[in-house]
Amino acid sequence: MLLLLAVPVTLTVQRNVQQDEEQWAASVAQGVADLLSTGRGDRDDLVAVVERIDARDGGRVTVDVGDGAPVGSTRPDCSVDSDARFGPLADAGTPPGRRDDDARSPDGDSYGPPDARVGRVYGAEVASVDGGRLVRVVAEQRGRDVAVCSFVPSSVVGRETLEQVGVLGLAGLVTLAAVAGLAVVVGRRLAGHLTAAAATAERLADGDLDARAPQDGPREVRSVSAALNRLAGRIDELLVAERETVADLSHRLRTPVTAVRLDVEALPESPQKRELEDHLDHLERTLTAVIQAARRPQREGAVPRRDAVAVVQDRFAYWAPLLEDQRRDAVLELPDGAAGWEVRLADADLAAALDALLENAVAHTAEGVPVAVTVSSVGTDTVVEVRDQGPGVPPSALRRGTSDRGSSGLGLDIARSCAEASGGRLELDRDGPWSLVRLVLGAP
Repeated sequence: MLLLLAVPVTLTVQRNVQQDEEQWAASVAQGVADLLSTGRGDRDDLVAVVERIDARDGGRVTVDVGDGAPVGSTRPDCSVDSDARFGPLADAGTPPGRRDDDARSPDGDSYGPPDARVGRVYGAEVASVDGGRLVRVVAEQRGRDVAVCSFVPSSVVGRETLEQVGVLGLAGLVTLAAVAGLAVVVGRRLAGHLTAAAATAERLADGDLDARAPQDGPREVRSVSAALNRLAGRIDELLVAERETVADLSHRLRTPVTAVRLDVEALPESPQKRELEDHLDHLERTLTAVIQAARRPQREGAVPRRDAVAVVQDRFAYWAPLLEDQRRDAVLELPDGAAGWEVRLADADLAAALDALLENAVAHTAEGVPVAVTVSSVGTDTVVEVRDQGPGVPPSALRRGTSDRGSSGLGLDIARSCAEASGGRLELDRDGPWSLVRLVLGAP
């Protein structure tokens, strides 16, 4: 706005300075013209007066008495019959052309018509000339016309304009600084409330369903915070309802599964009976996992997180005595700076996946076969590998509920589901004599 106002303000100031200078020049010229109209004094007196005025105003006054020898600064266009296109001075208060000045009567008590002691004076006129403007006043002296001119240089107008615009510009900068400071204060206040609402949204996205935005600040921000809080509450209600529904459904399924198990146990021994019992074991373990997931503490939120290194250390310590009893060479390899390796999984889920993989390594390899667990990273993902020097696991074993080693295959399925829940994957690989099951776990 200040930049847009700069042009019209500068033009207005320049016009006002021009008018002020022209009015001042007209006042000086009219003063000299009034002196000449009295007819008193000789040329020396006129020269002395003009020199005094020029010393004060910088040599701007020219008087053409008609004898070919102007007094003061020489202006060739200052004469009664000048070719310069003079016009009325703006706001001069004196109409152009000749006028009869009121002359004071000799006794000084009243005004009357002019007498022979005081000549006539013309109104002030102005014309554009080289380098500025020329103000001319014509006076009658002893029956002849005398031209009195006062020059207004463009440089003076420009300097005065620059000084006044500079003062206005400084005031504008001070105003701009004050407005900017106020805008920063108001902006920070508004941004602070918006930042608090954004932080709440980030906490909700990270799974902290207890997060609520403060309802303060401007009305619009309060509306956003209130809507965000209602959304958080609704998400919390939906998750609770979902968990209750899943838990209730799982419990309802236990009764018919138990009835089926009783019926299967009543069957005579046969391969089909053992296969049915394996399937029922698989179904019961699945129901148990579903119920445990539904009963997971609400504090874990929608996006749980856990330090993978801490869980690996805990589960390896749990299995270490068994590995030692079986005379296995057990190795645990952890990265430097073991703290802060968070993955998007709950503690129980990651522990269940590791237990399943270690159980497979123990159950399907001979005693004395080495087992190793390593933790590393690939980009932002955390990689947990369970190794053994057994025959390995074929890729077909990743199909849910299948195994080439006589088990239900649920262990690999639990590990795969765990990895996929974190946004990662489960991979099977070989590294020389080592058979690898690799859990690629996503970051929260």
